Amino acid sequence: MTLDPSQSPAREAVAWDKLDYDTRQLIEASTYSQQAWEDKILATRKSWCQQGYFTGHEARVLALWNLHNAEAATGLLGPLRSRFAEVIVDEAQDCSAADLAILRLLHDAGLPLVLVGDPDQAIYAWRGAEPQALGAFAAQLSPTPHRLTGNWRSSPVICHLASTLRTGQRPPDTSVVRDDDIPALLLPAQFAASGSRHLHAPTGTGIVDAFRALAEEYAVPAENCLVTAYKYATLPGIARERPNTNTITSLAWARTVAHTPNASGDDLVRACAIAVRVLFGYWYPSETGGPDRIIAAHRLPAGQVNRTAFAFLHSLPAPHREWGPQVWQAMKAWPALPGAAPQGGKGRLAGKPTLSRPQPATGMRTNIVHQIKGDEADGVLLLLPDAGSVQRWAIADPATDEVLRVWYVAVTRARRLAAIALPEEETDALTRLLTERQVPVRVV
Repeated sequence: MTLDPSQSPAREAVAWDKLDYDTRQLIEASTYSQQAWEDKILATRKSWCQQGYFTGHEARVLALWNLHNAEAATGLLGPLRSRFAEVIVDEAQDCSAADLAILRLLHDAGLPLVLVGDPDQAIYAWRGAEPQALGAFAAQLSPTPHRLTGNWRSSPVICHLASTLRTGQRPPDTSVVRDDDIPALLLPAQFAASGSRHLHAPTGTGIVDAFRALAEEYAVPAENCLVTAYKYATLPGIARERPNTNTITSLAWARTVAHTPNASGDDLVRACAIAVRVLFGYWYPSETGGPDRIIAAHRLPAGQVNRTAFAFLHSLPAPHREWGPQVWQAMKAWPALPGAAPQGGKGRLAGKPTLSRPQPATGMRTNIVHQIKGDEADGVLLLLPDAGSVQRWAIADPATDEVLRVWYVAVTRARRLAAIALPEEETDALTRLLTERQVPVRVV
């Protein structure tokens, strides 16, 4: 759902542009209009709220309504003012428009506010968090904000590197606790479509292996290192193949996801849905309408269905060319849900799975930047596979370009060592850029 707090009451709408591919396909193929879907969505959400289930979105809607409604606000603001001497908001750069609207109403009602945040780490624009909106609100609170310039995590070199990615050309922060002089490492790379085949161009070794060797050279253990990128598809060691129309190949993909460390939430949801369809095809062979209709008809708790599907996926052996008979035996042996009525061999998966080459584990923590925002490590490798990244670094404005802020978040996770892998042909340009900005650099 989206929420526009500029109107009173705040206006909600379905975020149609945020739907995942499978849901969009189902809705477009249905006989119902978009308005009919929206009405059903709001009715379903209302029934969940009446049962006491709220997400953060509903909590914001309710808070805005209470603060906008004069009668409700009269009974609410007095107790709030008497209970809280001040409200401190940490990570304020992540506040959405709705969050800021709530804080503005509290401020206008006389509650003192303290906002603590780093606008250069604002990387949730998709959720409505914009640094310009935060800056405008902060200026209302205080015309002269107090700037924190001491860095309690990173070395002086990393502080210098980070300063090239933030707004206002401000001087680097002061490293308070470290005096490491490890230069910023640039690794010329040849990037492939799959994260497991990114190569260190000068040596032909895997890019993560090259980074591991460098970390060891600087006495940084691999277990204290982190590999990150803007997109999951760039990362090594994470299965990114999409489900296939061949059901047994799709199930093989789903089983791989269930056993993949750091698999994305989206992939886990898709893997679960595949397992549910496979099991339901065997347990309820005569029923039509898809899993949702079967769940409703038999009053199956969704949590129980999902747990059953994940447990089944996790129990399966690793996929291989003759995997089908093993899957069939597992399906027959798995405890069925209520109402199941198998009919002989109906639901058995035909054919052989198409197997993709497994991606080797990196031996290091690996995740996209948005998932490591609160994390830190002695060594960090940032993968920049896209052509034109150096030009973007040189001329784009972090105040308006969220990608630069994502890179800033990545390099500021590092305590002692920051490395950047980029296309081989762009290495010289980044070397010149960082050298001009007085960042010690070593091209490896």
